[in-house]
Amino acid sequence: MKKLSLWLITLFFISGLVNFNVAQENRVNPKIWSQSYWQQMAEKGLVELAKPGQLPAAEYSGSQIRAITVDTDDSPDVPVTTNPNTTQSENSIFVNPLNNDKVLNSNNSTDNPVSTVFGTSAFMTTDGGQTWAGQIQGTGGPNSGDPAAVISLNGRYYVGYIADNLGQGVAHSTDEGNTWTHVQVAPNPGSIADKNHLWIDNSPTSPHEGNLYSAWTDFGGANNEEIVISRSTDNGLTWSTLQNISAAVNAGSHNQGVNISTGPNGEVYVAWAIYDSFPADETAIGFTVSTDGGQTFAPAQRIITN
Repeated sequence: MKKLSLWLITLFFISGLVNFNVAQENRVNPKIWSQSYWQQMAEKGLVELAKPGQLPAAEYSGSQIRAITVDTDDSPDVPVTTNPNTTQSENSIFVNPLNNDKVLNSNNSTDNPVSTVFGTSAFMTTDGGQTWAGQIQGTGGPNSGDPAAVISLNGRYYVGYIADNLGQGVAHSTDEGNTWTHVQVAPNPGSIADKNHLWIDNSPTSPHEGNLYSAWTDFGGANNEEIVISRSTDNGLTWSTLQNISAAVNAGSHNQGVNISTGPNGEVYVAWAIYDSFPADETAIGFTVSTDGGQTFAPAQRIITN
């Protein structure tokens, strides 16, 4: 009788766990902004995608580069691709520190009309942006986009992205973008690893020069809705165990929109938006710093509050 009771309790527990996991998988999370995620939700019948329509032709009205740090520039507009059967959006661009005429550009890439997400494209120029070559397909194979491009002091090209399995990946190229190799940085945490940023320490005075830092928001798992970070010290071949770096701000809802920068002596600065009452706007900026090349980070704090 005791064995039967124990067996029934175990069965009910397993059944409840399965039902909970199914419920989690079938619940739409409006905090996630990834196109691949919403396509998957549509395939499950949980949401309805907008029907494709014919957009009016674009009308050219001129363009200028305007920034606080540079003079206004009205240079020619040069397309990175003339392929009419693709869309390119959410671009990331990085200038080669060894040769400023060489530039890497990566974008969210799809076919047109949109039916397939290729992931992060790669386009390169060697003449200061006058001409471009590259691929609309995903760097290192199909992925889920959100590009972040960097180039190291040894001329190695990198693009970070949401991996095809909705974890995180970084592809590297040793031939200036002609070929790419995918490396999985982190697995899918349960739903998606979203809104990533990739940065490289290119300071010649840094003891950690060449370190790569990849950060994002985990949706699902032990670090749900927190900012996590991983680093690579071997040119992107392997990546460290994740660190949760945002927990100390105690976000009321979630943390998202991470951005990384590095200092002259190897400091790693990380900032992001804090959402306390989503879907209301963000309420603060979170910040943390590492002074040992990303091995450890100071407790995160709120540095700007709306």
